[in-house]
Amino acid sequence: MAPSISQILTVSYPEVESKMAENQWAESALMREFERQGVLDRVSGSPTYDVALDFQANAGGEFNASDLVGVDTAKTEVLSTAQYTSAQLQVPVVWSKKDEAENSSANQKVALVKALIENALATHDDLIEQALFASSTNGFIGLPGLLNETDGTGTVGGINAGTDAFWKNGFSSGSGWNNATDIVAAMTAMYNTVIKGSGSPMQPKFLVADAETQAIYESTQQENIRYVDTREADAGFKVLAFKNARFVFSQYGTDVIYFLNPKNLKLKVVKQAYRLLGDTIEFPDSAGYIRKVFTLCQLTTNNRSRLGALKK
Repeated sequence: MAPSISQILTVSYPEVESKMAENQWAESALMREFERQGVLDRVSGSPTYDVALDFQANAGGEFNASDLVGVDTAKTEVLSTAQYTSAQLQVPVVWSKKDEAENSSANQKVALVKALIENALATHDDLIEQALFASSTNGFIGLPGLLNETDGTGTVGGINAGTDAFWKNGFSSGSGWNNATDIVAAMTAMYNTVIKGSGSPMQPKFLVADAETQAIYESTQQENIRYVDTREADAGFKVLAFKNARFVFSQYGTDVIYFLNPKNLKLKVVKQAYRLLGDTIEFPDSAGYIRKVFTLCQLTTNNRSRLGALKK
């Protein structure tokens, strides 16, 4: 007798999931960029993600007016912590007893199971990308919730940027862009705001917006257009260059251009509960079964001032 769909699911899931991971986010330039840049961060499970912040210079440091001057002995207070809680994502895998009966051979069941798994994982990844462009989705913080394009304020990670100015993100402050005439100048101003004259690790590594916005930027570069990666182009993804950053677009993006870097932005996923396949449950009132793909995750930052949101 051929194994049941549930039994084949149990055996097949790790293999199919691992193959998906090699091509993770295959249909999304943004999520490929998250993977490529190291934004995706697999962590151990915890009630909260505690992110350490080195948010100010040591107040006791000073030039001495003369020798043998006393040094400030007040306790050094330079560290703080932002706290984030996990959001839950579930994708149901459902099949019926009719499916079991109509796919009687092992080969038929394997083909069905592969399709179910691939659909569940593709749906899982697409839901994350959609949520990244919403302020909040049932506890998941998206880029608009993490970064305020109007004035840089907001309470993120338990810290209120309205009272703690160091926690403000880069924002356009009324000097955003309107068309191809001023988009490059506005992008340059935002880039300079968030790098603060610092070196490579703190500079934006990639930008994301919607397709229309990226196209407007591209139109300003036609004479000397720069595509970052021919391999990405061969795969069908248009990755432009802005200074040293990669500029991609998302189908769920908006006319806000987000300036991001992997040192200060992390999509944390609990490694024990990332794309976790649950047990088989038979429906009590219908002839069917369900298994759930489950993930705990959250978008976090340890330095909002190094990230920017440039609104049209």
